[in-house]
Amino acid sequence: MKIAVTGANEFVGAFICRYFHAAGHQILAVDSPQTPHQALSKIADYIQADILKPLPAFDADICIHAASYHNNPVNYQDLFMNHVEGTLNVIEAAHSCSRIIHISSSSVYQFGKEPMKESDATLKADLSEYGETKLLAEEVVCFEIPFFQKRLILRPRAIYGIGDATFLPRLFDLQKGPIIYCGVHRDVKTSLTHIENLAYAIDLFLHQEDGPPLQIYNVADEPVYSVCDSITDVLSAIEDQPLELVNVPETVPNSIDMINSGINFVRPANVNSLKPMHHNSVLDLYCIRKHLNYEPRKDLQNSMFEIAEVIKSIGGKKLYIQQLASLPWMPAI
Repeated sequence: MKIAVTGANEFVGAFICRYFHAAGHQILAVDSPQTPHQALSKIADYIQADILKPLPAFDADICIHAASYHNNPVNYQDLFMNHVEGTLNVIEAAHSCSRIIHISSSSVYQFGKEPMKESDATLKADLSEYGETKLLAEEVVCFEIPFFQKRLILRPRAIYGIGDATFLPRLFDLQKGPIIYCGVHRDVKTSLTHIENLAYAIDLFLHQEDGPPLQIYNVADEPVYSVCDSITDVLSAIEDQPLELVNVPETVPNSIDMINSGINFVRPANVNSLKPMHHNSVLDLYCIRKHLNYEPRKDLQNSMFEIAEVIKSIGGKKLYIQQLASLPWMPAI
């Protein structure tokens, strides 16, 4: 099959391109940079296009919409244009594709004590502007599905893996020397989504023989993680030594200034770098297990040492941060 992938130069899009190219599919990469990374050029045809504008029709069987908007700070109009208008343009360009996969976000939920089910997403909840526009983009995907087409919406939680330019740098922001300064309570639990599990879920959908024209699933690793334990384990693996986690409430006056008063940090410590995880953020995986037979193989425990080795091989966290733009195409991946 020929698969069009938007956001092909980004972490998620780049991995998806590699994953399905390795599976024997033709790849049509779509992204805004004038010139693709040379590694992408070797495995895909490339269309330089801005999803904020009308796109040429995709000559493909499948469309995977992985492009997202991560710039910070942002305003609501930028989020709406990128998430909602951008998704509308992609759906129109993919009008002849037999299947469309839309990568959404768990930000569409107002998390509580219980794991979030797919039906819990609502615009009536107190969502962030990011989450609200992501949910509005889903409504675009749900609208007027042609009789010959099937559509899938996936809601991952904190996608991570080798080449990640968002989640891992946020962890680095918490560390200063041998101490991890974190504003998350030790009892807080979260779901996480390894990038390979996300691609695996898409693959299951592509091989699904039956099923309704529209399917919406949470997607995450099998385990539910302790936020504090996970942060400590990952950063300790990268440092090759045990690190100590200290809880620093965000309400403590001048706490960040006190932490940053010394030296030896990758970037100034930020106890609130993982603010979206300050409360339980667990996804219910019942539906994707039942309808796609989803059995994820990757998790933090069996992948963090591989991630740590790659970071160490390029010279550590500081050099990793300096190479954010090229991380999705690191030679070690």
